[in-house]
Amino acid sequence: MSLDALHNRLAAFLTNLECLDTAGQRDALVSEIVETGGRYDAPPETPHALHLFEISLHGVSASGRDEADAFRAWKRAARAVTFESAPAEA
Repeated sequence: MSLDALHNRLAAFLTNLECLDTAGQRDALVSEIVETGGRYDAPPETPHALHLFEISLHGVSASGRDEADAFRAWKRAARAVTFESAPAEA
């Protein structure tokens, strides 16, 4: 998959996420991670785990203290990579 195709898939995925509620966004993110070989690492379920939730999908990585925080951080980073780096229309 070329970088341009990856960028377009990421942009389309982000646009589609905005149409979903929180539960739907979580399901869509998890499905996209599984389908594209992304990563979702949750901390071990021990009382004093120091590990953060980590997400890596479409070349964008983020982490958070809990799953919701990691998803928000990933969406923020993905939007910055996709939409803020897009060339301005002439």
